[in-house]
Amino acid sequence: MNAFLASLMLIAAGEVVPPPLVPDTEVVRYLKPNELVEWNTSMRLHSAGETRAKTGLSILKTSGGGSAPANAPRFGGLTETPEQVKARTQKLIDEGNAQIQQALPSLTRLRAVAAVRAAEKTKPIAFTVELAPAAWSGVASSSAARLQKLARDTGFTKVHLLGAISLLGDGKLTHPPEISTAIRNAWSKGDDGLLAPAPADGYAYIPAVAPAVASLGKGLKPATEPKQVAILWAEYYALSADGNRGLFFLRLADAFTMRLIGSEVAYTEVGALAAPAGICEASLRDERSFLPRLAESGDWVLGFDRASHPLGSALIAHLSVTQTKLGIAAAPYIVIVAGGGPAGNDGVRAKWRAAALTSPAGVSAFQITSIPNGADGVEVGKLTLKVGASAATK
Repeated sequence: MNAFLASLMLIAAGEVVPPPLVPDTEVVRYLKPNELVEWNTSMRLHSAGETRAKTGLSILKTSGGGSAPANAPRFGGLTETPEQVKARTQKLIDEGNAQIQQALPSLTRLRAVAAVRAAEKTKPIAFTVELAPAAWSGVASSSAARLQKLARDTGFTKVHLLGAISLLGDGKLTHPPEISTAIRNAWSKGDDGLLAPAPADGYAYIPAVAPAVASLGKGLKPATEPKQVAILWAEYYALSADGNRGLFFLRLADAFTMRLIGSEVAYTEVGALAAPAGICEASLRDERSFLPRLAESGDWVLGFDRASHPLGSALIAHLSVTQTKLGIAAAPYIVIVAGGGPAGNDGVRAKWRAAALTSPAGVSAFQITSIPNGADGVEVGKLTLKVGASAATK
């Protein structure tokens, strides 16, 4: 409480409050190589000083404050006098304290450096996507063109268009053929050579059987390496009860790694000639910079918890692929779009959960949690999707 009141007084006085110190066990995570050498050297010196000082204090305690203890050293049948014991132990204490004082400036400075870097790494950060209203005809062609370029630049030689799903305002999931047709037509206008013909038996996710990876149908051979075969599909999530307006996603994944590698999103009305009225914005407030820190900690592939809201999941998948280096598992999407399965959890190290929150009209809000395998979930922050009138109509 005293520390809290002191911080309030510093704020009132206009002084900058220093960031809270991190535990010594975590300091090393925020130090550069040369600083780490200095830290370890100073910690050894500090530890040696503490040991020396404690040894002296222990001798004083067992000697009764100066009298020779029963186990005191004997020299030619003689024991140390109380004065000699006191002098020797005081020397140990003084030498230990000197070592501690010698190490403290470096340790104090490096703790402060680590605290600043930790605060910087864990500060709140926002991931935002602003979506201007777009006519359906333009959305299909522009989204297809961008993912087509990504597929060519990556080196894919074949792309399979699985189809599309649509989640309407009544919560029903459908597979609208008109969306698939629109994407196929838009893709073919740009480069018909990449797009593979649909197999006679249709697509279906066939789980991996080692050493082969999963395939996209009984008559299709699995990919044998990354950046060889790509998978394309579309998703539409209605934002109005009548389903007239919504978010359209076009996704691209690698058939070998079964990871999303590209995602396009637009605010539109499927089949309409004109763009929908209003503006749309999605934003995730990452309270402690969790996504960047997770991406820095290694190659992470995340799936989605069964309880995760479909729209929240779609948005967090888009943000993960486009604004971080986090991987998103594609197999669950492929099963939903094309059937087959089960998708399994191969390579998935954690799962996202988007839990719907009560929100005002025109806003969809979700609490985002990351749940590592075999560990407790981490609260990441709040994801909001706002749909409102444009500035010109206000």
